[in-house]
Amino acid sequence: MLNIIKNKPVFLYLLPFFFVLHGFTENFDFVPVKDALLLTATYIGAAVLLSFTAWLLYKNFTKANLLALGIMALHFFFGSMHDFLRNVFPASFVSKHTFVIPLFFSLLIVLAVILKKIKKEPVKVTRFLNTFLLLLILIDSGILLSKSLTKRNSQSSLPAIFDACDSCSKPDIYFILMDEYAGNTALKDLFVFDNNNFTAELEKRKFHTIPQSFSNYNYTPFSVASILNMNYLDLQGRERGKKDLTYCYETIRDNQLLQFLKHHNYSFYNYSVFDFEGQPARTRETFLPAKTRLITSQTLLSRFDKEIRFNLITRWKSKSNLKTLTYYNKNNNENIYTLTMRLAEKKSVQPKFVYTHLMMPHYPYYFDQNGKERPFEELTEGNQTNKATYIEYLQYTNTQIMSLVDHILKSSERPPIIIIMGDHGFRHFTQPVDTKYHFLNLTAVHLPSDNYTRFYDSLSSVNIFRTILNTEFRQQLPYLKDSSSYLID
Repeated sequence: MLNIIKNKPVFLYLLPFFFVLHGFTENFDFVPVKDALLLTATYIGAAVLLSFTAWLLYKNFTKANLLALGIMALHFFFGSMHDFLRNVFPASFVSKHTFVIPLFFSLLIVLAVILKKIKKEPVKVTRFLNTFLLLLILIDSGILLSKSLTKRNSQSSLPAIFDACDSCSKPDIYFILMDEYAGNTALKDLFVFDNNNFTAELEKRKFHTIPQSFSNYNYTPFSVASILNMNYLDLQGRERGKKDLTYCYETIRDNQLLQFLKHHNYSFYNYSVFDFEGQPARTRETFLPAKTRLITSQTLLSRFDKEIRFNLITRWKSKSNLKTLTYYNKNNNENIYTLTMRLAEKKSVQPKFVYTHLMMPHYPYYFDQNGKERPFEELTEGNQTNKATYIEYLQYTNTQIMSLVDHILKSSERPPIIIIMGDHGFRHFTQPVDTKYHFLNLTAVHLPSDNYTRFYDSLSSVNIFRTILNTEFRQQLPYLKDSSSYLID
């Protein structure tokens, strides 16, 4: 082993192993082990291919592996290096892709030339890189072991904030999250639209609509993490940084609401864009990294896909690629909606908790109020600020919600709990507005007990499930102060 570390250029294969291990450790218990292993194998395969190609130039495996290492390092750490330049030189030419990408590739060419000119075997460099990467792997392995032991020791059947309620009635629970569904106050003030006809129909079905409800965060993963954990988030700042996003995913995956319900023998059905333990998302998420994307989100190819490809597709007017991107949410919505409808028909001995997340009336606004599909040209980037088409899509969304609600109520053997809410309000304003409008959302609740005395008019999202558990499951959860945190990109 010592001889290999001193003389063999294994650093090229240690680097992808370290990169995936580090990402797996950072996102512990979120990235599946088999996915991480597959990602590692893919990267090592790419490293072997690069090394063989470089060997044709150098006829020396150490030099070939050094050049391949430079290419792999550029791929792995491109996003981090680019972010560093953005922080040091904000809004500068130095931080633009048109400067950064040629610069990094020029450095690779310089490395290739230097390796070509070197006559001696770079033994010291090999030894240093092997030792350094092995040390990093050992450190991450220790951190991973510590996290694993901490989780095992902290696992409990029921979080301490809850009381067991084995004698409680356990109705099916449908949590239907409508992405970017604005509250009626925002619709009246900013859209000159009154949504009372829809809420009146819900009231006929014994729903209670919270008049001045609002979300606690203005971005989906933050809002969902807070709702399901019934608590505010411990964020590092006011920006949507990668660490805070990872923290949100972890909070969603291992949330207190689900722990409570599983303890009371609920079966969980994940029809959302988020991953939960043993239940991956039904769709590929369209706005944030998930699974191995938490590891690869900073790589060159990922950054290209996220920041450059869309611009190139738009600039070059590649209609086929634009259509694939544009209709992604539509296909996801149809799939999730159908799954929820079918599940409502199925009889089950165990009570059900169903999380359905529809990207409606979130942009693109696919249909008008009568269900007629809008032409592709009205769905592309830039049209999300069209208030009229948002309102029409919201009205179409209302018909879909009502059909789903009626189907659930008709198919249920006993009255279920149904929560219909927006994760946040409308955000695509062309003129500055009071930030409160980014949070004002729809919230309507159907309870078997028909007891809504605990639901006050300005109840925010963080307290929704606290109120439901207190009312239907005899809990004594204190209410949190209702407030909002405005996050920026």
